[in-house]
Amino acid sequence: MPPVARVRKLVLAFAGALVCAFAAAPAARAGDWLAVKNENPLLRGLYLPMPVVSRLGDPAAAAAALGIANTTNIQAHGSERLLMDGEAAVLHLSYDTRVAERWRMRLSLPLVEDSAGRLDSIIDRWHGWFSLPRGSRRFRPCNQLDYDYQGVSRLSLTRAHTGIGDAAVEAGWYAVEDARRELAFWGGLEAPTGSARELTGDDAWDASLWVHAGWYRARWRFGAEAGVLQAFGDELFGGKARRTAAFGRAMAGRTLGSDWLLQVQLEAQSARIHDTGLRFLGPSLLGSAGLMRRIGRRWEIQGGFAEDLAANTAPDFTLFLGVRRLAGLP
Repeated sequence: MPPVARVRKLVLAFAGALVCAFAAAPAARAGDWLAVKNENPLLRGLYLPMPVVSRLGDPAAAAAALGIANTTNIQAHGSERLLMDGEAAVLHLSYDTRVAERWRMRLSLPLVEDSAGRLDSIIDRWHGWFSLPRGSRRFRPCNQLDYDYQGVSRLSLTRAHTGIGDAAVEAGWYAVEDARRELAFWGGLEAPTGSARELTGDDAWDASLWVHAGWYRARWRFGAEAGVLQAFGDELFGGKARRTAAFGRAMAGRTLGSDWLLQVQLEAQSARIHDTGLRFLGPSLLGSAGLMRRIGRRWEIQGGFAEDLAANTAPDFTLFLGVRRLAGLP
């Protein structure tokens, strides 16, 4: 069986297991952040950490977060030309644990599949239901894979593939942690384990520093993250991505009874590329909404969707599913 087909079967099995768990399992309190971020196929090789989900006192946890991002975008500005038409499934595998009195560490590795996808017709219906603009979709046939950028460099991907992305190690120091609030300072380093040619990495080391905060009330949860991103090299855009960028996130959630947590989340990012006039490579704004729940004491599951709130700055539509297992509990 071809690698792409194997990965697609694993993705479908993973999604099916989560749907069954949502429908049938008893639940208790769930976690805090939605495990989703901007999966722009041209920029995902540049480091952007996932939201910090664990609190300082949590047991060690293993997690898998699947994001299926569908993009159709045609842009031009000056000498730059961009065509993005395809679907990317990114499975983020991570493990985090407490390593000292006020420290936690997280290890992560993404697995990436680019393909023609299956969500084009669903997204067209979604846009029709809510009277959303179809943008470049009206000019393209359904279920095609064609990534092409010409400008400060030349990037092209037209054949389906699977591969690993850039692995990261991250550590956080918790200055404040109690039942009502938390404040932590995190830093991360991303290694060049992916491939610039396949758009799964930038063939360089990247780093990030960010602050993570949370406020907790009886039924409400609020969170914020803000930080800086730095690429130390760049084989994607001919060195034009070697700039310091900023990102920020905000989260609000409300429990629904004892079983569910309804959540909304915003993510903003400044431009990562020098001298580009294309919106898809400039500042971005992503909005997401989802549901989370805990199954017993060890398992947490979540699911939802994300949209580019600033048009043409991120993938058109992202469907995400996640599962997290806490260790050391009966």
